[in-house]
Order: sequence, then structure tokens, then C-alpha cells
Amino acid sequence: MTNSLAILHRDMTTIMKDVADIKAKTSNTPVSAVLQSQPMALVHAVAPVSMEMNVAGSPTMASDAKSVNKTKAYRLLWEHLWDPKFKSKHLAEIQANNGKPRWNTAVNFNQSPNTELTENLVAYLERNFVGAGLRKSDVHDFVYTNFTSRKRAANKSQAKKKSDNARNRRSSRKKEHLKRRKTAYQSNKTAIDDEMKRDCSDLIIEEAMSVGESDDGTSPHVSYSGLRLRHPGWRSDEYNHFITLVDNKVVADLGLNSHQLLSRAFGETVEGPVPDAIASQFPQWALRNRP
Repeated sequence: MTNSLAILHRDMTTIMKDVADIKAKTSNTPVSAVLQSQPMALVHAVAPVSMEMNVAGSPTMASDAKSVNKTKAYRLLWEHLWDPKFKSKHLAEIQANNGKPRWNTAVNFNQSPNTELTENLVAYLERNFVGAGLRKSDVHDFVYTNFTSRKRAANKSQAKKKSDNARNRRSSRKKEHLKRRKTAYQSNKTAIDDEMKRDCSDLIIEEAMSVGESDDGTSPHVSYSGLRLRHPGWRSDEYNHFITLVDNKVVADLGLNSHQLLSRAFGETVEGPVPDAIASQFPQWALRNRP
């Protein structure tokens, strides 16, 4: 027993001496190089401690924790702010969403009231995440990213809304004018047919009409509200003349209300094949490239 204790004391003394040597050498030498120069017993004594430190202070684990907190911060931020796409069947939930703070996407991020909202949001997130793997600068970046995302969505929504409104106006205008043309022809059929020297029944259909592009004051080159017409290239001069006669009757029938019509001017001829609905029922005189 006494011999064993003596041997253990001697080994511990040797280890302590070697540890002191390592501390002196590691100031300018990599730890791995120092360990390789030490006895195997010392390596076994030190290695478990080194491995435990590596696991506890793993950069990968710290990075994973930061990533998780980023995701939580993003989600919390989106839930805290008004959601323009929120839908619910419950009035209380809709009112709760409408009561949430929201960005003013009509002004810049660094302008009021967005500056005040930014301060509140940063303070709100700091209480939950700063010190838990995230910095104050990270939180501010989250808030700015949220603003730019909402502003981009708002701009896209406005552009789409404007485009949809313009398309709906053109469609409504086209249907209304087609209806007026049919009515004008039926009311003035004899006079128009005599002028054309042929029966023009059933020649006013949607597929044969010109495409109108609206100038509603948004073009810098146009100072009036009107339509630039794009004529189908397959229409003959005779058919175009027939449409002109009908349009004149439309204006005459409207009388004092003719100001409701947008002015119409020829813009260009659009070349293309004759639509099937036209080829199957129109007479040859109405087609430009007749067989």
C-alpha cells in the first residue's frame, strides 16, 4: 500500500511538472504540437478535459442556437404586425388584426411614423432575443427587412390593382360598344345595306372587332381621352367601311349623349390568321386575302 502511494505521488508530481511546461510553451506554440511532444500518459490526462471544452464551446452549437432564435424573431415580428392578407370568418379576429401596428409603405423607412414604429419593434424584440444569441444590430436588420418586404408587396399590389382596373375597363368598354353597334345596325339596317349594296346581317361579332387601347390621360404624348385602334389585318377595306358606317349611326343615335364615347383613332394594323369563327361564316368580300 505504501509503495503504491509512493508511485502515485511520483506520477502526479511528474504530471504537474509537465503541465507547467505546457503552459510555458503554449504562449507561442500550438497546443497540438505541444501535446504531441509529451508522454502518452499526459495526453490521456489532458485529452478528456480538452474534448469536454470543445463540445461545450462548439461554434456549430452556438450557430444553431442563433439560427433558431432568428426564425423565432421573424415569426414573432410578423405575428405582431398587421397582416394585409389576413382572412377569418370571425369578426373578433379580423378586428384584432386591424388593431395591430402597421407600416406606412407610402413613406420611407427612416420617416415618421415608421421611425417610431421601428423603435417600438426593436425594443419589443430586444426584450426577447438580445442576449440569447442575437445582437441589437440583428434585431434592427429583422425590422428593416420586414419593412422592405411589406413595401415591395404593397407596390406590387398597387401595380396589379391598376392593371386589373385598366383591363376591366377595356373589357367593359368593348362589350358596351359591341352592343351599341348591333343595336345601331338593326335600327338602320336598310340604310346601311343600301350603302354597302349587300346584306350585312350577322357580321358584327366580337372576334371581328378592332382592339382598342385606352389613352386616359396617363400618356405624356396624349392630352385627351381616347382610343388608339388596332385593326385586324385580315379585314377587307369593304368591311372596314361597313364598320365605319355602323359607328356613324351609333354616334347619331346617341345624339347629345355621344360625348360618352371615347374618341377613336386608327393606330395600326395587326397581322394574323383569320379566326375560325370568321372563316366559317363571313362572306369573301369581308376578307382581305380572299381566295
